[in-house]
Amino acid sequence: MSTRRFPALTALLLVPVLGSSTGCLDEFLNSLGESSSIVDVFATSHATPDSQGEVPERNGEQLLFANDMGWEIFLDEAYVTTTALSLNACDGERFDVEMYWGALAENIPSHADYEVQGVGGVRATSGSYCSMLVEYGPSEAEGMGDAVGSTVYLAGTAIKADQTIEFVWRTELAVDVDVDLSEVENGEPLHIGTGQTVVNKKLTIAKAYDRFFDGVDFAELDSFSQADVDALLTDTLHRQTAAFLGTAKPN
Repeated sequence: MSTRRFPALTALLLVPVLGSSTGCLDEFLNSLGESSSIVDVFATSHATPDSQGEVPERNGEQLLFANDMGWEIFLDEAYVTTTALSLNACDGERFDVEMYWGALAENIPSHADYEVQGVGGVRATSGSYCSMLVEYGPSEAEGMGDAVGSTVYLAGTAIKADQTIEFVWRTELAVDVDVDLSEVENGEPLHIGTGQTVVNKKLTIAKAYDRFFDGVDFAELDSFSQADVDALLTDTLHRQTAAFLGTAKPN
């Protein structure tokens, strides 16, 4: 698989942020002699919506939800770190996303469900894009407390009847997740048309944080090894990372 990189992308990505006109951007891209568009990439997390499409209410920044084993989960801390992303064309060509500020250590409770954070951007040539590779890995960001060095960090309390179990889970394993984009745009792959030379595509990578607890009976937590925790957290990232076009909560 070949990889394409374009120079001075950061300057281009800041054009809309700084309020500059698109004229200079169009002129620059046209001078390169190829049709292309910048795809801005965002990250978000959320609980699983109910049948009406609503997510559970919160207690301030504390995340509250029940798992499929009847445990009420009170999640106080939750971090997931994205270290890199690549946009993959259906023909196999890869375009690496330039991260705005390096790895994103997403502090999930500090943001509302489906609230997006800018991660980076990539200028890609015209064509169809069938997947995005999302790379999760250990973070060294400041201000993470005990979560420093983790890929996923979860801390809180689980309650069922008269049982109250405190837990702290972390994994430092790196995880690569290939996210399907084959139906992301009106049932078709993400598409950049010929002659598109403006910043006009936005793509959000989403994670369902409550699904880290699927199938977990906290009464048996003492039997969990670190290998079990690693498998649970990494498998959940594989199963629950998804993408949608734009930045608004999907219907």
